[in-house]
Amino acid sequence: MTSTSRHAPSNAGLRSPGLLNPRLDLNLLQVLQVLLEECSVTRAAGRLHLSQSAVSKSLARLRAMFDDPLFIRERHGLRPTPRALGLRGELAELLSRLEHLSAPPTFTPATSRRRFQLAVLESAWATLMPSCTRALTQALPLGSLEISRWQADCLNLMERGLLDIGLGAHDHPTDTPSEPPALPRGFHSHTLWRDDHVMLLRDGHPLLERSVPLTLEEFATLDHVQATCEGRSRWSLDERLERHGAPRRIKVLVPDFRDALSIVAHSELIFCAPRSFAQASRQQHGLVIRELPLKLPALSYRLIWHASHEQDPGHRWLRQSLMTHIRNAHGADAAADEH
Repeated sequence: MTSTSRHAPSNAGLRSPGLLNPRLDLNLLQVLQVLLEECSVTRAAGRLHLSQSAVSKSLARLRAMFDDPLFIRERHGLRPTPRALGLRGELAELLSRLEHLSAPPTFTPATSRRRFQLAVLESAWATLMPSCTRALTQALPLGSLEISRWQADCLNLMERGLLDIGLGAHDHPTDTPSEPPALPRGFHSHTLWRDDHVMLLRDGHPLLERSVPLTLEEFATLDHVQATCEGRSRWSLDERLERHGAPRRIKVLVPDFRDALSIVAHSELIFCAPRSFAQASRQQHGLVIRELPLKLPALSYRLIWHASHEQDPGHRWLRQSLMTHIRNAHGADAAADEH
């Protein structure tokens, strides 16, 4: 026969690794810390706002916890035992760490090395981000920013914690023209400003010689340059124009807004873009703004973030910094709707 007793595990005296001693009471440890500092039940009770009886009972429990007298009564107070003196250094460090752990989180931009990840719609970049980036980096000298282009999958990235915040734009639905569409559950937003679309033409374009506004039928005959946005070549603007019988004739499709501006500046093509972007870009490229021949529902530029970041101090600082800068840049035009 083979004996199994020598191989069988014994549970005697064992406890799961990583688990605290069930007799450990953090409140008692705080009492012990004060007793070590005061060496007096009376003075310790005063500091702890407890009765002397309550401190004495806590000391009795501490003695049982550590299986040591901890203090010897003398004529002028209490004298710590060697066991108590050995605990003093570790106890002070432990309680300090616990206090730090339970303290509300803070964020100091001047000393933080945090990297914030932002996604920004291209039409908002020219309007705001150069000056906004300067303000953020000055306030965050040791930290950094990672800025990417707003894409259709940005909400998914935020939900997965791979993106801190986004600056996107959404067209207002026709049935609720005063409000942008609702975001999926678990997301918050702050409306920064509302916008509409205009046409950009080069200075000297033949259309500028007209003395009367462009009709919808005439608009439908124009050749356009189009920039992809969120990876799409067709905007909701196209769907709305088509419903009014004025589809755009896209002559040239380019990957970004900057290429579209360069082409418009050197051709007879026109470029439809948000008004804020057009106003920020026209002088640099020698372009002129003209109104569309019909009024369409507005679009709203919004800061968007996931609810998991709502109470994070660093994220709150980032949101507030962006809101403040954009509000100052847009003045009274900036909205203040948060959802």
